[in-house]
Amino acid sequence: MDRLVIESILADVDEIYLSNDSENQELNPSIILGFKAGNSDQIINAFEALKNVTQNKNVELIICRTLVSGIYDLEIKTEALDEPVRILNKVIPAELLARIEDQLHQRKTIVLGTNVSAEENWITVNEAQVKECAVKEG
Repeated sequence: MDRLVIESILADVDEIYLSNDSENQELNPSIILGFKAGNSDQIINAFEALKNVTQNKNVELIICRTLVSGIYDLEIKTEALDEPVRILNKVIPAELLARIEDQLHQRKTIVLGTNVSAEENWITVNEAQVKECAVKEG
């Protein structure tokens, strides 16, 4: 599946949250991308394709601050893709962002999953960070 197709499907993220609810301790904590049930099959296929592309590769998750407070862009980077998968303009409440940052100060690795895909298709992120990202001029 093409990166742009994956990106356009994952753009439908409805909410982002931090989870420690997995029975598999290796998957805790996880950043979960929450989707509405409408197009679950597409989301599952896109996330599975992303997992397959990133298999045995370093994966980096960057949560980019935007010019609008509380709105963030997510970038999933890996050497297997020519460009990062970008999920733009998503709301992350300040309290959640603080919890994510606290977690990342303790450990740079985290798991990225969705609320509709099976845990075995979740992606281990080798390095995650929250930072200011360069604004691209149009």
